[in-house]
Amino acid sequence: MKVLLIFHSRTSATPDYKNDLGIFTVKYIFLIICSYLCFTGTGISADISVIVHPDFPIQALSSREVSDIYLGRLRALPSGNNILILEHEQDSYLRENFFRLLNGMTLKRLNAYWARLQFSGAIQPPPILQNSKEVVAIIKNVPSAIGYVDTNIVDGSVRVILHLKDDAEKLE
Repeated sequence: MKVLLIFHSRTSATPDYKNDLGIFTVKYIFLIICSYLCFTGTGISADISVIVHPDFPIQALSSREVSDIYLGRLRALPSGNNILILEHEQDSYLRENFFRLLNGMTLKRLNAYWARLQFSGAIQPPPILQNSKEVVAIIKNVPSAIGYVDTNIVDGSVRVILHLKDDAEKLE
């Protein structure tokens, strides 16, 4: 009889069990809040600037022209000089956001596009750099280079040729 009583007391709703339920509720609410923040992208948005050397011969480019450059459709300047396209790492958030804002392409679709071009031998993808500071450093020294960076790191040594706003508005 004593054993049955102990078993019964452990399975009934005691004050300890109610406290555990409260902790469960707090964890559940925390999980919901974290999920919401992750799926809405809160806190990870950034405006992107397409930058060039101050002596770049073109004063402004449209979103369409920048898209054509980054998809290998436009490879040279009107002067005949080749454009040096600088690209970020394959899986970087900045790269994903850039192509989403520029032309609506996902990274999966973009990688498939470049794989098809490489396989056909038509063109090689642009060189990949580790971070935005490397992009700025190269553009400072190469007048025909073009790249994109987080707007927050743009300084006076480069010129912004197109600004992409993260709320999907494109300012030209």
